Order: sequence, then structure tokens, then C-alpha cells
Amino acid sequence: MAEAPMLRVENLNVLYGDFQILWDVSMTVGAKEVVAVLGPNGSGKSTVLKAIMGLTPVRSGKIIFEGEDLTKVPTHEMVARGISMVLERRRLFGAMTVRENILLGAYHRSVNKNTASRLEWVESLFPILAERRDQIAGRMSGGEQQMVAIARSLMSRPRLLLMDEPYLGLAPRIVSQIASIIQRINQEGISVVFNEQNVHLSFGVSHRGYLLESGRMMLTGTGEEMIHSDVIRRVYLGV
Repeated sequence: MAEAPMLRVENLNVLYGDFQILWDVSMTVGAKEVVAVLGPNGSGKSTVLKAIMGLTPVRSGKIIFEGEDLTKVPTHEMVARGISMVLERRRLFGAMTVRENILLGAYHRSVNKNTASRLEWVESLFPILAERRDQIAGRMSGGEQQMVAIARSLMSRPRLLLMDEPYLGLAPRIVSQIASIIQRINQEGISVVFNEQNVHLSFGVSHRGYLLESGRMMLTGTGEEMIHSDVIRRVYLGV
């Protein structure tokens, strides 16, 4: 018998005012799996992640995580359920130190125990952040700030990590580092869902992927299948 997916998104419809953004979107994420959502600007890929996290109201459809219906669960309760999110453009408190920003990830009452051991684990994944714990976060480079944002989200020890545009605005060298970090997080047993516009960045580090266009899921497959898909090659690579 096949193992049930960790996350099931079923026939999701989302509206911003009177304008529909997502149309019957369905997807699954397995335990210890990396899943990429590919799509151009305006395709709705950020909205999918925000809907899962409860940041965007759902008009209809279901979000099932580990057998529990989270469709109507408020955002502030998601951390207690085992889901965390790295927001687009990092959203750090620039006047606070690296350590202070990271510790905010363990603020919720459900995860504020064993903070020291959680911090030790996170800093083992990001040694540079341990070295710069007292640095003001707003004075770091974009790539370093992204690491702080990821570290903050990991402080809750999530079983599912959502990452909204993790490569946005970063230099190619830093993009490679963030891709390696995603793989390292996954090796810790954490499922990861992230969105991206670049084909190779999306599916080069993912087990499976989805193609979202104009708010509708158009294609799904393994990372390798998606990279070599004729649809993606024609639409996104122009060949």
C-alpha cells in the first residue's frame, strides 16, 4: 500500500477581491520530499504557498496536512502543526542582530522549549551565522540575510518548510549556496516546497515539480521529467 502524502492540496480556489488567482489547484508533498512549483510572474505560485500557510483565505478546496484539515486554521497556529515558511524578500528586523532574528523563530509557545538545543542545531547548519551572531542583520548581504530568514524558520523544527522565491535577487554564487542549503535541510528529514521561475533552479534540486500557469496546474512530474518536458522546453526555454 502506497504511503499517504504528508500534504494534500485539493481543488484549491483563491480570490483576491473579485479576481480569481487559483483555479482548482491540486498537489501533494511526500514525507522527506523536495517539491518545486514553477511558474512565470503572476502565475499564482506564491499564492499557493500563502494559502497553505493560511496567509491567504481559501474560497474553496482543502489543505490536508498529516491527515488534518488545515484549510481554516489561522496562520499563527501553523507552526504548532509543524509547518514554517520563509517569506519572499526575507522580511528580517534589520535593526536587530542575527541571533535576535533567529530566536524569533522559536517565539511561539508550542516551540519555545529547548531553545538552546534548537539554536545549536540551526547554527550547525549555518556556521557563518554563529560567527556573526552579534552583527546587525540589516547590514548583511542579501545572501546572508536569506540564510538568517531560513534559520529563523527552522527554529520551530518544522516537518514541512515552505520557501517563497528563495533565490530572488541573489547573485549566482549565492544561489548555488541556497540550493545546497535546501538539500541539506531535506537531508535532516524536512520536506521542502519552494517556488521559482527558473527551470533548472526549480527542478535541479527537487524530487518532483509542478508547472503553474495563469492560476492552473498544467504539468507535474519528477525533477528529471520536468527538466526534459517538451511543454517546459517550448514554453520556458523557447526550443
